[in-house]
Amino acid sequence: MTPSPTTTTPVLQILATQQVEELKQQMCRTLGNLVNTNSRTTYFRDAPLLARYRAELRLDTSCDSVLAPGIGTPEVILARSLGTSHCPHTRIIGHTYHVLEVPVLPVFYGSVKYFPKYVHLKKSPITSMGASIPEMHGPTKCIMFSLRYSHTIDVLDTAQCVVRTITFSIGSAGGLRAYQGWKIENDTELVKTRLSGQVTPIAVAFIKPYYTFLLLHALFAMGERTLDTFNTIFITAFSDLVRLIETRWEDLVRAIETGQIPDLEGLDGLRPHIQAYLRPRPDRAEELRRIGVNMGAVGWLKQIWPNLTLVSGNATGGLSTVLPWVRNYVGPTVSVVQTVTYASSEAGQIGAAYKPESGGDLYKIGSTDNVLEYLDIEQPESAEYITQAWDLEVGKKYEVILTTRSGLWRYRLGDVLEIVGFAPEDGSPLIRFWERRNAVMCVSAEFVSEAELHRAVGSIEDIVGRVMEFSVVIDDRWFPRRYGFLLELKSEPGPHSHAAPCRLQEYLFSTNGTFAQFSSDSEVGVPSVRVLAAGTFSEYRSWRVRVSGGGSGQIKVPTVVYNPEVRDWLVEHVVQELGDGLQK
Repeated sequence: MTPSPTTTTPVLQILATQQVEELKQQMCRTLGNLVNTNSRTTYFRDAPLLARYRAELRLDTSCDSVLAPGIGTPEVILARSLGTSHCPHTRIIGHTYHVLEVPVLPVFYGSVKYFPKYVHLKKSPITSMGASIPEMHGPTKCIMFSLRYSHTIDVLDTAQCVVRTITFSIGSAGGLRAYQGWKIENDTELVKTRLSGQVTPIAVAFIKPYYTFLLLHALFAMGERTLDTFNTIFITAFSDLVRLIETRWEDLVRAIETGQIPDLEGLDGLRPHIQAYLRPRPDRAEELRRIGVNMGAVGWLKQIWPNLTLVSGNATGGLSTVLPWVRNYVGPTVSVVQTVTYASSEAGQIGAAYKPESGGDLYKIGSTDNVLEYLDIEQPESAEYITQAWDLEVGKKYEVILTTRSGLWRYRLGDVLEIVGFAPEDGSPLIRFWERRNAVMCVSAEFVSEAELHRAVGSIEDIVGRVMEFSVVIDDRWFPRRYGFLLELKSEPGPHSHAAPCRLQEYLFSTNGTFAQFSSDSEVGVPSVRVLAAGTFSEYRSWRVRVSGGGSGQIKVPTVVYNPEVRDWLVEHVVQELGDGLQK
């Protein structure tokens, strides 16, 4: 993966002795809080699995004597508390839950990675989400967020009374609800509202179909000439929205003119709450028709929204492939910046953007509820090679090891970070996201590993024939974007090769939970499959030697291609597309 340009932010390259001591003390406090919280649970006191841990742990000593915790996978802990039911709505006994987890109830559970989310401290990953959520009020904004949840559980006391209803949702939805104090019991009233300064009614946040969700944001945004900000969780949502504006331009303009919402999938009972905020705007419709669709023109979106100054969203890793496209459409006067926090489903906020006004991609590590450690990716994947924050080396790359307060899990996050330096104010590590370790393909927010892609291709060889070599690109020819498999075959495709796209979809859907979720939500399309000319990858290696000047024996065919130059070169060698080429 091509790293981002070096930042010009002045940072420390070496820590002073006092800064090293401050980082050690911070870790002592965090680890002490983590152990003290969990040590009050029955599970911690009685579980045989933790016998050795309890024997060696001394809560009143320095943190040097505290062993690194670990009691199994999140799925195991969840199974102990909730059983194996996957029903849309489950009822559980509160005191049993109390015994098996921690002495407080979760605010919500993640819907893909089943991590319970708690509020422990005043500055916990939940309550500190204020730093990651843009100001909801003020100047005119289009903030694209979801409040949906997949299912709920009722927690009962011994009298069988419900003491809390807990949702399963994506992290941003659950965190936003917690931060704003939006309880699901009040959704029937919440759905009727629109926040001051926000162009889109809150009812849109409850829509499931991705296509409808984007179109309604586009509709309300286009109707407001003074809009100045777009904020999304992932920058690809903004690029998808713009593509829909291009393809549905006249439908959107007509809806603005008449004040009537088009017939869209998934509106159901939400339509009246959304329609209440849409009024006929023939003057705005006429202005938009004068502007027209100007695909590819630099700054076209600035014509639609003259006051537009900011587009914000996570653009790390594979998401960064759309950045040049986005910057072209908004023009040079609009800032395109990454999300102001570095966060994860497992831990919430891990760090914050370092001087985000510069539009850079630098993050400062800092968390009050999590212990962060680092595994040098050039060393064996063993605990003895774990490095602490004060021993990090600038320029090296490390995988994040996370211990959360929500249940004593020592967890390999899978993110690989480059250490850029240390913050001069407190010595905290300054990092740049580099890549996902063993999870390399990403179109929306799912992660599919290289090994999974190889197995997926293996699942179609019985119908396409022997695959000699292959690469996978992000295929953005249609909406939604999808995995584009580029295959070099030993012989002509088999008679049933037209079924390859659907076969790949079924395989990935059944084997990867994140792919299944985002595919179900229409954020990732059915894969495309294209056959390359015989000898393409051999020619690729020759081409790379010519353009890079490297040795002939050192050119590796990438399984996942993000580099647009390499992608375009490979696509030029396509000789056949399998399937109908436009799977939904």
